Amino acid sequence: MQLTATYTHATNHHNPMEPGATVAHWEAADRLTVYDTVQGITWHQRALSGYLGLPQDHVRVITKYLGGGFGGKSAIWPHTVLAALTAKAVGRPVKLVLTRPQMFTSMGHREDQQQTLRLGATREGKLLALLHEKTSTTSPWDNYAESNHKIVEMLYQCPAFEATTKLGRANVMTSTWMRAPGESPGSFAIESALDDLAAQLGIDPIEIRLRNYADKDPSTGKPWSSKSLKECYTRGAELFGWSKRNPKNGDTRDGKTLVGWGMATGSYPVHNGQGNARVRLYADGHAVVQAGATDIGTGTYTIITQVAADCLGIAPIRCASS
Repeated sequence: MQLTATYTHATNHHNPMEPGATVAHWEAADRLTVYDTVQGITWHQRALSGYLGLPQDHVRVITKYLGGGFGGKSAIWPHTVLAALTAKAVGRPVKLVLTRPQMFTSMGHREDQQQTLRLGATREGKLLALLHEKTSTTSPWDNYAESNHKIVEMLYQCPAFEATTKLGRANVMTSTWMRAPGESPGSFAIESALDDLAAQLGIDPIEIRLRNYADKDPSTGKPWSSKSLKECYTRGAELFGWSKRNPKNGDTRDGKTLVGWGMATGSYPVHNGQGNARVRLYADGHAVVQAGATDIGTGTYTIITQVAADCLGIAPIRCASS
């Protein structure tokens, strides 16, 4: 059994409530402090150091809170560098805030893309071969592309897998990370293709996923540190009454309303890297923990405080993070 399907995605823009905004202040001829809305403080410090020819420890980047980022505030963008250069030129602190229209052209986006999946499977729905072809646009000067294939090769066991990525240069700005970069559109493509394959073979969508379930990481052969996907399938089916689902598309109604029943798998990897922090313990028993981190709304500041308090054996109220 063979299946070929193509999925096309339009350009997506971040546009959080808080736009890109920078305050740049030169405290000395070679010392810069930048108040910026960024997701990666250390990344910005390194980038500004390189752009401006300053030692890294002469650049300070401060981000208190983030009014939405979604990946668009991970990379450094021109307005941050322009604010720093302008502040130096006028000899005064400079504040630069992007307008809403400028957010569409100045802080990256998820690239428009086309994914073609070619599946070969047995009549029982067991995958034999999977080819993933992705084409997307990039700017005239960069080669960024989301790695959609990583999620495709991770979710299911398939003995023959190949992925290719092609880039076309266009008169657009460089795209960037956005809300599960690669994993989101990649999941959509493979899950849609599996649903189509299941429909053609007359196999239940959950069942076809179980028949191709990856008990080990297909790319390395190593066991997962943890994986409860089968339990998720079982519990989800129970909660939604999956056994009562009518497998015929377009045949389930609630009065005059068509009712759709479907399921899909989504996953996102864990990324780790070297982290550093400075801890100061004072004579009165309170502690201050400093790290180059940003709380993007996931509670980072609270978690750092809790971890530090636990390690130091003091009450969280006696521990502050910044």
